[in-house]
Amino acid sequence: MNGEECVQPEAGNKPGSVAEVYRLVDLVAKKLTRLQRQQIGSTKLTPAQYSVLRLLWEKDGRQFNELASVCCCSPSTITGVVDTLEGKGLVTREANPQDRRSLLVRLTDVGRAMEQATPGLEMIFNGCCEGLERDELRQLGELLRRLNETIPGA
Repeated sequence: MNGEECVQPEAGNKPGSVAEVYRLVDLVAKKLTRLQRQQIGSTKLTPAQYSVLRLLWEKDGRQFNELASVCCCSPSTITGVVDTLEGKGLVTREANPQDRRSLLVRLTDVGRAMEQATPGLEMIFNGCCEGLERDELRQLGELLRRLNETIPGA
């Protein structure tokens, strides 16, 4: 996409078809990612780094496999993200007292303080759905949750 604006569907795309639903979900995801990048750009974080920090702000001391699962990515991808966050002094790794084979990712004081300097998700996406009523957003959320459950994992 390279920053180009996305165009409306062509006349051949049938409303309600699986292909059109996929295209629209993909389009919305790209727009939301672009919006997120714009909002967190001053923090020098990527969306993936922000997502891991956000999870740790909610509950510090998470295992790598938990972070990978919640972020819908591979453990090797999470390892790379954590490596970068560790290099920035935002997180550390420590032995898991419940399982000696695994490590926990923990916030440093700098990483914890970053929460105050970073916009929350509500702020990032504030105003992006003004055309939808609260009940419509709830219904959309439920439909997307159901759609996600019907798609087999890769």
